[in-house]
Amino acid sequence: MHSSSLNKILNHTLILAASAALLAGCTPTQPTTTVAAACAQSSHSIAQVQGDAAVSPLLDQQVQVSGTVTASWQQPDQLGGFFLQGEQAALFVASDQTVAIGDRVTVSGTVSEANQLTQLVAISDLARCGTAPLPPSQPLHLPVAQLADFEALEGQRVTLPQRLVVNGTYALGRHGSFDVALQRLYTPTQVASPGAPARTLAASYELQRLVIDDNQAPNPAVVPYPSPALSASNTLRSGDQVHSVSGILSQFNGRYRIQPTQAPEFEALNPRPEAPLPVADARVIRIAAFNVLNYFNGEGAEQQFPTDRGAQTREAFLRQEEKIIAALSALNADVIGLMELENDGYTPTSAIVRLIEQLRLRTGADWQFIQAAEAEFGGASITNGLIYRADRVEPLGKVLTITSGPFSNRSRYPLVQRFRPHHSGESFAVAVNHFKSKGSCPRDANDPNANQNDVQACWNLARVQSAELLVQLMQTEPSLQQTDAQILLGDFNAYAKEDPMQVFKAAGYHNRAEHFEPDGYSYVYDAQAGSLDHVLVSGALHGRVLNQQHWLINADEPRALSYDNYASHPDWYAPSPYRASDHDPILIDLQF
Repeated sequence: MHSSSLNKILNHTLILAASAALLAGCTPTQPTTTVAAACAQSSHSIAQVQGDAAVSPLLDQQVQVSGTVTASWQQPDQLGGFFLQGEQAALFVASDQTVAIGDRVTVSGTVSEANQLTQLVAISDLARCGTAPLPPSQPLHLPVAQLADFEALEGQRVTLPQRLVVNGTYALGRHGSFDVALQRLYTPTQVASPGAPARTLAASYELQRLVIDDNQAPNPAVVPYPSPALSASNTLRSGDQVHSVSGILSQFNGRYRIQPTQAPEFEALNPRPEAPLPVADARVIRIAAFNVLNYFNGEGAEQQFPTDRGAQTREAFLRQEEKIIAALSALNADVIGLMELENDGYTPTSAIVRLIEQLRLRTGADWQFIQAAEAEFGGASITNGLIYRADRVEPLGKVLTITSGPFSNRSRYPLVQRFRPHHSGESFAVAVNHFKSKGSCPRDANDPNANQNDVQACWNLARVQSAELLVQLMQTEPSLQQTDAQILLGDFNAYAKEDPMQVFKAAGYHNRAEHFEPDGYSYVYDAQAGSLDHVLVSGALHGRVLNQQHWLINADEPRALSYDNYASHPDWYAPSPYRASDHDPILIDLQF
């Protein structure tokens, strides 16, 4: 045979060998024999790496495993790896070495638990060993019988055949994720007594909750939910439904989540509510409560920014103010109790003066404020306020408050004022409150204000004592003793079944929301709805409540749509009432 013919045959043989290697999916940078050896062996199965517990039994050990790539999000703005599934288990591989869905892969790395997700990191070798059909997607029905049922499916392909309810969107802007469950979840102590009943209910929630992610790194440029993208006019509200959910079951910071492999579908079953209808009868007085989430108009006479709380620039404040004024004006109220106002007195440059000036411009009504002190009202940076329409009601007598007990250093000073409607000789008293929050718990577990594991969180005793002192004032102060029509309102930082609310109930104050809105709520925390904000009436007003309602403009909306994300996402902002605050306003219509 001529040498030229031999060379052609040898070259052709080499080409066929190389082509065969490529078709087998072997990494071209590795010698064929090395890849073949890697594909032929593994030190452990993926099931052995996962183990039966929440933490891998091989944590921090070097392992070599094989499986099929079921999903891949390897770009810098994605998750930074892929999911690898074996016969009975799966895990996440943190690697930027390119793989494709359906690849058979053998990979060596270190077992790690990052945010409760079992994964391989510090990848030393990765060989692609052909392709394989994807393992079948496992049906996942909620609720599961036990949390171990979630753990057994970690990293695997799952499909949820049920329609799910959106329960929380707090992380939608930062992580592109939202919380779902079989039904709307309510804060346990909103619907169950503190202690064992509330603990049992809370435990049941964990068996039906999931997070749906967007498969992107934090602070995504575009949040894809709802399709085509989140915006001020295209919102995802708690109470909406989602279906056609399929993907990989993973875990992050103690929550099981779905990394979707197809776009979920949404149904807007909780649309944005219109403004409350105006009161048609001039004899009806509308009273409202609204936590305005740190309305700070700048420090000092120069109104400089940043401030202790609230907006960090004047431009941001003006955007915040647009939303607050839009909400307040649409309430069509005659008296409004306000929480979280800047505590900077009552001078022409103070927050409460600025607010009523803007409200006058928006509504054309004669809005005034109650001056509760000579200068600041209380020692905290935020305070309570009380504003009213002077063309509808007039204040009577002096302002009353409490400065002792928990009001001296925990709860904000209550603001109590008597009014008389212009059309009536009858008077009524309004008490504006903001009790100690559930955060910043005492470090000493023996402190009676520490968390007592009864699902009321910490500072419950301070809130109970605040309620007791308020009742004492309302029922013993001479001018209030003569005023049977009493309204207690504000952010009590206590849900409907908690101890402070039982103090009011025992003293004869009624929550008429139980009649008009038995499922009402003003706040969503940890993907659970409940009412921290209340309007309570004395027995003399019990039968004279014509309407009581929450205006659900804030709690169900993504936090992303508030004023303070404008710099990075101007399309998330609109000068509308929606997401003006984190609390919903609540109103009551009373016949006088």
